Amino acid sequence: MKNALGLIETKGLVGAIEAVDVACKTADVEVLNKHLVKGGIVTVEIVGDIGAIKVAVEAAAAATKKLGVYIGSHVIARPDEEVYNMLKAKKKEVIVEKPVVSMEVEAIETIEAIEKELKLEIKKNKKNKK
Repeated sequence: MKNALGLIETKGLVGAIEAVDVACKTADVEVLNKHLVKGGIVTVEIVGDIGAIKVAVEAAAAATKKLGVYIGSHVIARPDEEVYNMLKAKKKEVIVEKPVVSMEVEAIETIEAIEKELKLEIKKNKKNKK
């Protein structure tokens, strides 16, 4: 287990990716996780030695401030095991995918409906011009 946890919060995924890139290039740290929060807020968790985490978080914060997407950052030295347990306990999302064939049929039906509306609109315009 690493002995420090760094948190960087940004507006949008682009800022979070920039933060991770800068943090990993600046110091010997590893990305633990990312959390997509409502409103486009993204929190990135990095772990490593306390010195490396401090440097990485400071560099990532500076980079995201330049982009104008910085929200906040924090370093926790020697987090309790329960912190890691909390971070690991994510809700499992159930993703129900529609079969591709079903999606294609829906797309075709939508296109046909739009074409029908356009044809009616064209007929109305022709009548109005006469």
